[in-house]
Amino acid sequence: MRALGEYTSAPDENGKPPDLITIFYGCGFPDWFITHARSQYSFDWRAIIPDLRNTQFFHTHGYFDPPGYNITGQRFLSDVELASTGETLLEHLTALAAMQPQGEAVRRSLELEGLRVDREKLTLELADSVVNEQEEENRLVGLVKQSRLPNEAVILKHLSDAQELFVQGKDHAAIGESRNLIQALIDDIGATTHASGAYSVGFPAGMGNRLDYLQTVKFFTADEKTAFGAAWGFLCAGSHPGIPSRDEARIGLILSLEFSQILLLKFAKWAANAFTGF
Repeated sequence: MRALGEYTSAPDENGKPPDLITIFYGCGFPDWFITHARSQYSFDWRAIIPDLRNTQFFHTHGYFDPPGYNITGQRFLSDVELASTGETLLEHLTALAAMQPQGEAVRRSLELEGLRVDREKLTLELADSVVNEQEEENRLVGLVKQSRLPNEAVILKHLSDAQELFVQGKDHAAIGESRNLIQALIDDIGATTHASGAYSVGFPAGMGNRLDYLQTVKFFTADEKTAFGAAWGFLCAGSHPGIPSRDEARIGLILSLEFSQILLLKFAKWAANAFTGF
């Protein structure tokens, strides 16, 4: 909504408002969509987009409209058919918004969903990436809730903040939250293990010391401790020459999602065995 609103209200190089009829006609949108969006909605995207989703966009509810009338010119379309038409239009609008300078947040959001824009067809396609961030996030949220770690809310807040900051283009802040996600899990897993009373060794402060602690109690193998230390260190290192900040933030988010899932999968077995083995 925001991207389309900014795009369709931005003046051209001569300071004139955009010719939305020409723009949408040139992009292949149906005449009836353009006419209705202009005459009934004044191109108000905060109203158009919800009504496309719930199919109200297609009805005028005029007193003299015959039964089953809708604005497409095809009479007696079912609710399912109208919903499908609405989804198609929403896809085209999303693609159009993502292609504009105002659509950076839309592009980033689509990227996290594993989608890219086909500029010729004005459609969304599966990206080449094998990782769908949203699916990985959903898995992680489920594992966090199952773990019953004491600071569940804090852990989930780091996760949501990392994603939201990336979509907003705040790359360095997003990297920081990805790092905080891993650190919060290490802290909670270590503290919960210590609270079990299974070990006499003290629970230290500091990320490096806590990684050592989890290796000492045999939650981590030596190789795992090295791997988690390296992942956390990568997210702590600030900028990495040669890697654009956008890619660094995206990769950092995916890295934290995968390493966090490993932690929680191990912790489920660890807790089930009284914190003394797997």
